[in-house]
Amino acid sequence: MKRTLCSALLGLSLAACGPMDEAAPDLTSEQEQPLEATCTSVDNTAMTTHACAHASNPGDNVNVNGTSGAPNISTQHKHYTVALSGSGTGTVTYIPVARTSTTSAVESVAFYTTQNVTITAVDTSVTPNVTLTALVSTDGITEGTCALHHARVFDLQVGHTYELNIATSPATTSVGVVPEYLYDNRGRYYRDADGDGYGASSPLYRFACEAPAGYVTQRFDCDDTNPAIFNC
Repeated sequence: MKRTLCSALLGLSLAACGPMDEAAPDLTSEQEQPLEATCTSVDNTAMTTHACAHASNPGDNVNVNGTSGAPNISTQHKHYTVALSGSGTGTVTYIPVARTSTTSAVESVAFYTTQNVTITAVDTSVTPNVTLTALVSTDGITEGTCALHHARVFDLQVGHTYELNIATSPATTSVGVVPEYLYDNRGRYYRDADGDGYGASSPLYRFACEAPAGYVTQRFDCDDTNPAIFNC
């Protein structure tokens, strides 16, 4: 009896809040890590907006010296101001954790920066060390007044220690860096078959990079075969 009454009250409470998003199949499974092949840019994404929020919040800033001791920049939700040498180079440490699932072995990580940079990630947890270059490089990011204009994306082994060698071009004495896990910043994209800018509510595609061709962020197209019918 108690369970029935609670269920009824819960139903009334939810109804009062209005309609909920209907369930839709998530086309990005945990097994699709590492980085999807269709990822070519992280500009114009929810992840960029999130990174910029940290870059613009003085309370999120951490100053580190990239010319001494390879300081750790693994803490999430931070903007790191990394001091560099006179030639515009420095080294920091990054250790990825599991985000896609509790057992994930690889995570895709974007490093947003204020300056144009070359970043190499050296896996020091293996012998011999393995040096990685960015899988995706995005430049010319424009997000309001955000100071982050560049991003470099890597696939990194969970729990491994990486030395990130940073070189700015042209050389600067510091660079701002915001690390972001792609899995944590996936946006919702919907298939737009008729090209009217609205997608069908299902299927749903979860993706941290810019939308693949044929997908949009706006849904509620009840007839995705007719571009004259949308937002219904």
